[in-house]
This record gives sequence, structure tokens and C-alpha cells, in this order.
Amino acid sequence: MKLKKSVLSLLLAFIIALSLLSPAFAKEVIFNPDAYATIITASDFQDVGVKAYDRFEKIISNMKKEGLDDPDSVLIGGDYSLVLPDYATQGVHLIKEKYTSVYPNENENSIVFIQGNHDWLSNAFTKTGFHDMGSYCIYVLNEDDFTWKQTKNTSPDKIKSIADDLSKNLDNMISSDDNRPVFVLTHVPLHYTVRADGKDNLYASYIFDVLNEKANQLDIVFLFGHNHSSEVDNYIGGSVNFFKPGDKINIPDPENKSTVTFSEKTLNFTYLNYGYVGYSNNANSDGSVNTLTVGTIELSEETISFIKFSE
Repeated sequence: MKLKKSVLSLLLAFIIALSLLSPAFAKEVIFNPDAYATIITASDFQDVGVKAYDRFEKIISNMKKEGLDDPDSVLIGGDYSLVLPDYATQGVHLIKEKYTSVYPNENENSIVFIQGNHDWLSNAFTKTGFHDMGSYCIYVLNEDDFTWKQTKNTSPDKIKSIADDLSKNLDNMISSDDNRPVFVLTHVPLHYTVRADGKDNLYASYIFDVLNEKANQLDIVFLFGHNHSSEVDNYIGGSVNFFKPGDKINIPDPENKSTVTFSEKTLNFTYLNYGYVGYSNNANSDGSVNTLTVGTIELSEETISFIKFSE
């Protein structure tokens, strides 16, 4: 069994006061000089114009000013337009354009795009499944495979199949003593929400159970977008959140036949959003709602750390 990395609390740069939020905050950011990989993360552009894409460019420019000169990759969690599902291809193009305007020497093919619920599936997206990224691995769950508004007639077998494939790939890493971190990328989260009468992600427990078991031996980080919080899941927060191993989370219970319910679970893996670039939806009127962010993940030999940047 491998020695798991420590997980450092999320830091938020360029925010003066967000006293209602649980993570630790810093006005100044110093990137870890010992990091062997730094990853940029973002989702939910949902903009029929270019405002969110301009914001993305501005925020990663701030990152570069703070010393992020050579990002290894970018993970984008879906939803490229609020009203035009065929806008995804143009959204992908704009993100690549904005990224290379700030990092002209970086390869635009190092950006991983996944499908959100406002996007038609296209060749622009990385395929659902396991992908070796060199210094880390990812498992992609596109919207068509892990959809929102899951139903008992269409979803259980599909999501069980995905969970089985995820389990096999993680078992292969464990059996081969592969110590690299694993990032599971989806648009739809795992936590319970009352959206769609509780059926937003009814069968999320199939994915959660696999990750929670394998995270006893692997460093696993789950990244999500799509958040539609209400009173029952305000603890999730808006664009700024961070849940570490040992924290509690509410997961939908698919076995209850009369109504959709949830069970409180203890996380063995890290759970957070990519950073919402276009909008963040949360019932609480705290600072996490209106703060739009892009994230970074730093990997070193001993730690995985997370930083969120705003404008």
C-alpha cells in the first residue's frame, strides 16, 4: 500500500474578505517550487458571448503574474453555452485561443475538455474513460454517460457499467503499485441536491462507493461543475469549496423506492469544483456565490494543493 500525499487546504487569491467560507484564504500566493506538475481547472462558461472567456483569460493572466509560468495541462469541466448546445465547439476554440494568448509556448492539445449538460457531444471532448496524462491519470465521465436527471428506467445499468470500468482501472493502478494521483472529471457532482426532484444524480452512489474504497490506497481527486445548491446542500458552497478526506457529504440513496433520499457519507477522497467561470448558483448569499474563479492544482512528492484565483 502506498503512502498517500497530504492534501493542503484550498487558498483563494485576490479576495479580501470571505469570512463565511470554511477554507483558508491568502491575499498572496506563492507557487510551490518543488511541484512537479501544475494543472489549471475551470468549468461552466455558459456564455453566448465572450464575457466568461475573457474572464478566463484575465484570471490565468493573474496566475502567470503570480509565477505560474509553465502549466502542465488544463482540465475544463463542461457547459460552454447556456442556451446553444451546439456552441460547445466554438467554446472549445475560444478557450484554446485565450489560453495560448497568455501561454503562447504551451500546447493547446494539453487542454482536456469534457461534456456538460448544455453541450452536445462532439469530437472536441475527451472520451469517457481512463487516460494516462504522464505525471497523473484522469478518468473522464462525460454528460452522456453520467447525465443529470437520472431515471430508474435509463440510468442504473449505464452508471453501474461506468463504475465497474472505473473500479477495474483503479485496481490496475493498485496492483501495479502506480502511485500517481487520479483525477475523476465530471460535470454533474456526486452530492445530493433537490434539483429535478432529487433525481439530478440519483445513482451517484455507484461512483462514490468505488472512489471511496479505492481512495484507501490511491490519491483520488473528484472535480465537478454544474452546482445547483438549495437549502439541503448549502454546505457545498458556490464557486469556492473544498472537501478533504474525513469530511462528511450527502450522497443520494437510489434504493429508497418511495422517495429520493440521501445518506451522510465520510469522504476518503478529495472533492471540489473546477472553479466556475461564467456563473455560480447557491442558495446562500455568501461570498462564494458571486465569486467566479479558476483553479490550480499543484502536485509535489508529498502534497496535493489547491488554489482558486478570481479577477
